[in-house]
Amino acid sequence: MDRLVILLAILTTAACVAFLSKAGQYYLLPLWERPDAPLHKALRPSGSIGHLIGIVGTAMVVIGVLLYSTRKRVRPMQGRGPMRTWLNVHIYLCLVGPTLVTFHTALKFGGFAAYSYWSMMIVAGSGIIGRWIYQQFPREMKGRELSLQEVQQEQELAHQILQQRYAGAPGALKAVETFTAQSVARIKSARGLFVLVWLIADDLARPFRFAGLKRRLRRQAGLPPLEVAAVLGLVRNQVTSARRLAFLGLFKRLFLYWHVTHLVFFVAMMVMLVMHVGAVLFFGAVGTG
Repeated sequence: MDRLVILLAILTTAACVAFLSKAGQYYLLPLWERPDAPLHKALRPSGSIGHLIGIVGTAMVVIGVLLYSTRKRVRPMQGRGPMRTWLNVHIYLCLVGPTLVTFHTALKFGGFAAYSYWSMMIVAGSGIIGRWIYQQFPREMKGRELSLQEVQQEQELAHQILQQRYAGAPGALKAVETFTAQSVARIKSARGLFVLVWLIADDLARPFRFAGLKRRLRRQAGLPPLEVAAVLGLVRNQVTSARRLAFLGLFKRLFLYWHVTHLVFFVAMMVMLVMHVGAVLFFGAVGTG
């Protein structure tokens, strides 16, 4: 299912690129020149294509939210499929939806529609941040959050495996232990909101630091490539567990603040969306210039 979501995302991206290759010039035109453009009748917000993609985009956002909320809160749905898959579907729908709504607006904002649009974009942007925070919580494959004790056991197991398998390669163990300690100590040295900045920076820099560790293991410990790959896999588990243990309280507080903010902007978006749709239906905006 996750692969299907990835495939859909790739196909959707390709479709958007193809659409922009044909219609991109229209969106770049100044507003006063657009009425004379051949595509104006179809792509304007009330046009045949513009109006349709606005409806589809809005429906995708609403469906994405309802599906994920139902999976989380409705008891008969809670055991149906991994939570990670439902979250990925939610993210896909709630990113593609705003993209289509952006095409619907034709980059022309005004009235309730503007407030609803920017609320939606804030919700979508904060959703990306929420996905990152969600990844920081230790979970099993089906999405159940692991307890602190389970995380500690996971870390101890990874450490034991490393010691058992590579006791004869002290260079490898030393490099691994140093790498793990530095990963957490570097972030712990920060204060306040800078901790969050360092956490994000650590995520971005980690692939490069792993590449450096890989070179050291090959050069100093003299391990063959397959053994190096095995060590790196264990190190990833150990570093991830160590970071989760060190910052679990912080992630829980961040997620609480994020959830409240995300919900406020979602409610605001829905209220203004209803007002926008009501105004369109009442004043008969569809089909006008």
